[in-house]
Amino acid sequence: MAHVIWPDVKIDTITVGLLVVAVVPWLGDVLESIELPGGPRFEFRRLEDRIEAAEARTTRLDQEVDGVAATARVALAAAGSAERVDDTADARAAQATMERLASEYTRLRRTEAGGPARTAKQERIFADLLRVTPHIPTLDLRTMLASEDPGTRLSAHARLYAVPDATKFDLLVDAVVREQLPFIKYWGFNVLDRVVDELGADQVPVGVVRRLRACLATLPPGSDEARSLRRVLAKLTTD
Repeated sequence: MAHVIWPDVKIDTITVGLLVVAVVPWLGDVLESIELPGGPRFEFRRLEDRIEAAEARTTRLDQEVDGVAATARVALAAAGSAERVDDTADARAAQATMERLASEYTRLRRTEAGGPARTAKQERIFADLLRVTPHIPTLDLRTMLASEDPGTRLSAHARLYAVPDATKFDLLVDAVVREQLPFIKYWGFNVLDRVVDELGADQVPVGVVRRLRACLATLPPGSDEARSLRRVLAKLTTD
C-alpha cells in the first residue's frame, strides 16, 4: 500500500522505526510496548496517562494565572481606589478609614458566603487598605497581627505589603504560619515575599526555612497560599 502511494520511498527498518515513532502517541491506549526488527524497543505510557498529565499541567497553569490575576486586580484597584488619602491628610482620618475598612472586611466574612463575588470585595478592601495604611505614622503591628479580628490582621498585612519592614520579619512569619483564613494567609505570604527582598534571603535562618516548609506541607497543593509560599521558599533555598 505504501509503495502505491509513495513509489519512491524505500521501506526499510529505519523507515519502519520512524513510522512507529510517529504513531506511538496514538497507540498508548492499546499497547504497552512494541518490538521492532533489529531489537529497538519503545516503551511508552498509555494514552490516558498522557491526557491526565496534560490536563494536570493545564490546571496548574490556570491556577498560576489566577494567582497572578488576583495580585494584578489588587494593584489596579489600589491605583484607582476611592479610598485615597493625600500625603498631607490628617493621620486620624487615615486611622478612621483603616478601622472602617477592617470592620467592613470582618462583616463581609461573617455575612457573605465564600466565592468569587466575596473574593472580589475582599480584594477591593485590601487595595483600599494599601492606599490608607502608609499614611498612619505608627501602628502596633505586633498587636494587630495577633488580633482575633480578621480585619485588623488584614490591615497589618496591608501596611507591611505597602511598606516592607525587615525588622518585622520574625513577627510576620509567626503571624502567617498560624493564620487560618485563606485570603489573609495568601496575602501574608505575599507580604513575606516582599519582606524577604528587604531583608535579604541570605539573612533568613535555616530554622525559619524549615518552619515554612512544614507549613507548606499543611496547605492544599494547588491553593493560592501554597503557590505564594513556594515562591518565597524558592528565594530561600537553592537545593
